[in-house]
Amino acid sequence: MERKLRYVWWFVLVALVIIAIWKLFLPHGTYAYVQKSDSSREIVVYVAGAVESPGLVHLAPDARLDDALKQVQLLPEANLENMNPAEKLKDGQKVTVPFKAVVAPLDPATGNSSGTGGVGSPSAAATAAANAAGAAAPAPAQAQATGTSMAVDGKININTAGAAELDKLSGIGPALAERIIQYRTENGLFARAEDLQNVSGIGPKTFEKMAAQVTVGP
Repeated sequence: MERKLRYVWWFVLVALVIIAIWKLFLPHGTYAYVQKSDSSREIVVYVAGAVESPGLVHLAPDARLDDALKQVQLLPEANLENMNPAEKLKDGQKVTVPFKAVVAPLDPATGNSSGTGGVGSPSAAATAAANAAGAAAPAPAQAQATGTSMAVDGKININTAGAAELDKLSGIGPALAERIIQYRTENGLFARAEDLQNVSGIGPKTFEKMAAQVTVGP
């Protein structure tokens, strides 16, 4: 009887040792827990450039550039030719969508191109024209034709301002300045400052930055 009891104790002891080893070296459920943790994590990237509203985008840990681009509204001027949609993204990464290059028209005086530049960098012809308009200081009646504004109370008149002056507004670069002038030419004068939000690329956040700087003027 005593011998059988001893065998039972040995059996129990061996079983406890096996269980301890199993828990020590093969943690039950660890792999499933890691998988669940990985799937619940996410990465955050910042998308800027030729998009409607630059900002943060939340993605899965294994997200690609194509996934980020699908979550933002690209502008018609966006140039994706040199971007790799299969690029794997990292948490905290900044993605800048480039603009398409714009070729300046020929200078009628010389017959040569006035220069090339991407959207976001004005051509030499546009810069020279803006400087000439500022130097001439035309009367109010000529302002719309020449693209020079008559500032009212320190504010910029968006109905008469040229590209150089519009470029001074908060949140407006050379590309948006040209877009404002193009919109004004195709649709007529702005009835109110808030109508700037009808221009592609100017949303509520962008307009809020410049609201105190603009006027439609007399």
